[in-house]
Amino acid sequence: MNKIIAIVLLCVVSVYSAELQWEKDLQTAFSKAQKENKVVMVLAEADYCRWCKKMKNETLEDKEVRKKLEEFILVKIDRDKVKVDYIPYAKYIPTIYFISKEKEIIEQVTGYFCVLDFKSWIDDVKKEMD
Repeated sequence: MNKIIAIVLLCVVSVYSAELQWEKDLQTAFSKAQKENKVVMVLAEADYCRWCKKMKNETLEDKEVRKKLEEFILVKIDRDKVKVDYIPYAKYIPTIYFISKEKEIIEQVTGYFCVLDFKSWIDDVKKEMD
């Protein structure tokens, strides 16, 4: 019985450890990016946006996408509530900004992307970072 419980717990831990780690705010994300020498990926979204939910629940939950995103500092912002100088207003959502630790936009993608297309965008951003 103890072995079964241990196996179940290991499965639960492995599922949760694979989740994306989102920072709570932009300031924290950029501080962490400075320390770790990484690019920040900002997801501009809104609670009512069905395409944002689809992007988060399908594309960003893909195992290969999550693996690629480990190289970035991730943060979500509400397009209607968070406004900062270095991020242009996202007229359409979801919009994803890849931003250097110096707060310069490297790449911007707008709309829902399937797993294959989003992985391609991530690869393009990585090339621009080199």
